[in-house]
Amino acid sequence: MNAPYRRARLLALFIDVAIPAALADAAALALSAAVWRFWPAAREETHWLWAPAAAAAVALFLLRDARGGRARRWMALEVRRADGRPPGSWGSVRRNLPLLLPGWNALEAWPALRDGLAPRRSDRRAGFRIVPCD
Repeated sequence: MNAPYRRARLLALFIDVAIPAALADAAALALSAAVWRFWPAAREETHWLWAPAAAAAVALFLLRDARGGRARRWMALEVRRADGRPPGSWGSVRRNLPLLLPGWNALEAWPALRDGLAPRRSDRRAGFRIVPCD
C-alpha cells in the first residue's frame, strides 16, 4: 500500500521541478531568439535573460504547493494544513525552501522515501500533511 504513494510523491517532485524549468527555459529561449532575430547588435547581452528565467523557475518551484500542489491533479496527492486548507504562498515557500539546499534536501526527503504519506521534517514543524485526493 505504501509503495504507490512513495512512487507518486517522487514522480510529483520530478514533475514539479520539470514544469517550472521547462516554462522558464522556453520563455528565455523565445526571448533570446527574438533578440538574435530582431536586434543583432544586442546578441552579446542575451545572457542577461537567463538569470531572471532561473529565478522564475525557482519561484515557481517554491510556490508549487500554494493551492495544494500540481500533484493534486496528476498524482492524487495534495498538501494540507492542519485545518484542512491549502498551505498558501508563504507556507509553500517555507515548505519547499529546504529542498533547494544540498544535503538538507536529502534529510527532508528521507521520511517520504520510507513512507509515502509521511510528512517531511519541515512539514511536521509547520503542521502540513500529505493527503490522498478523492
